Amino acid sequence: MRTRLDVLVVDDDPAIAATLSVGLRSLGCDVRTAPGAKEALAALDGRFAELILTDMRMEGESGIDLIREVRARNPHALCVVMTAFASFDNAVSSIKAGAFDYLPKPFSMEQLEHLLAKVETIVELRRENERLRAGLVEGDWFEGLSAPSALALQPFIERIAPTEATVLLTGETGTGKTALARSIHRRSVRAGKPFVEVVCTALAESLFESEVFGHVRGAFTGAVRDHVGKFEAAHGGTLFLDEIGELSASAQAKLLRFLEDRVIERVGDNTPLRLDVRIIAATNRDLSQMCRDGSFREDLYYRLNVFECRIPPLRERPEDVPGLAVRFFRAATARLGGENPVVEMPAAFLHALQAHSWPGNVRELRNVMERVALLALGRAPTVSDLPSSLQASGISKDSAMDEGRIPTLREMEEGHIRSVLAVEPNQARAAEILGITTVTLWRKRKEYKLG
Repeated sequence: MRTRLDVLVVDDDPAIAATLSVGLRSLGCDVRTAPGAKEALAALDGRFAELILTDMRMEGESGIDLIREVRARNPHALCVVMTAFASFDNAVSSIKAGAFDYLPKPFSMEQLEHLLAKVETIVELRRENERLRAGLVEGDWFEGLSAPSALALQPFIERIAPTEATVLLTGETGTGKTALARSIHRRSVRAGKPFVEVVCTALAESLFESEVFGHVRGAFTGAVRDHVGKFEAAHGGTLFLDEIGELSASAQAKLLRFLEDRVIERVGDNTPLRLDVRIIAATNRDLSQMCRDGSFREDLYYRLNVFECRIPPLRERPEDVPGLAVRFFRAATARLGGENPVVEMPAAFLHALQAHSWPGNVRELRNVMERVALLALGRAPTVSDLPSSLQASGISKDSAMDEGRIPTLREMEEGHIRSVLAVEPNQARAAEILGITTVTLWRKRKEYKLG
């Protein structure tokens, strides 16, 4: 099971609740039980369940009553009714009340496994959608930028996104390949369908094919039920394969077959499964060189490289740093629940950002702005909110940094004080930011002729 589901079993028969709990735990679920609707609602107050399995007929409130109450609290709750009095009317009543599914008692282990597979897929897609919505708070990383290299990406996105073409994104780690893949998906006809991401380095080679292509029950030790892979989860939508240069030879062969025939085979099953999935791949490696070395299939490379897009590193487009910094700062402030009165960031602060080489690219900038937002919640950020490695970048352009040599401690101190005073003219507040007394600040200003 790729998702460990939190399940609440509601049944007033202790024996049935215990038996069902054992079966669910054997399938990898976290299980809680409640003898009735009242106890179930109390349990859900502390921690909501991803799946609620409830008996229909219980003392007090029925399972139908419970579902109505649960759905009133959380419209997305997945509730399944179990009953020994199976009938068409009962099934209709359950669905009308908001039940996700209906299980007639007695039901087999296979029926329970099939139900969990459906729930698992829905839960994973919801989590992915939440991650996508969180990303949208920051906006599109490639919108509204000014550097020529970044501006060149916009026509590419607009032209390629509406097509069904396979796309290969290249560039250093942290340049925004995942963000660009999501941007292409959002602008495509598949925008309302799943966007499923696979980081090829995050899965052990022994698990990769099972997780990506799925497996059938009994395919290997521990495969106690059918498993829906990432390809199937992305049906109708987009599958993003990040770090594709790390694929094993076996996985490369399977991916090539899909790109040629649009079919996959689950592990342990020889039945071809036809799927409608668009592939976007990304790598920070030189695939053409890997082809020459024999570590990457040349035929797969040509299949992936229908449209290649190189994303330039942030050091090649310093003009984009201010816009991205403001975007990330506002998004981080919103996530922290704070007000965001900042319209423009102080010049000294932006200078420090632009002077940095950003070896971690856009990802590093986003992480830095997360830190800044936390420290500067409710006020404009200052140079002192930056990590020490970036504070040194705030030294003025006529300093040693711009002369290509390592600055002295005196030069770094002068540059830092100058940057703080540029954004905080209040001497008491500036001294507090610097961690010195106002007397020391007065002395330092006199020493460095800072006015």
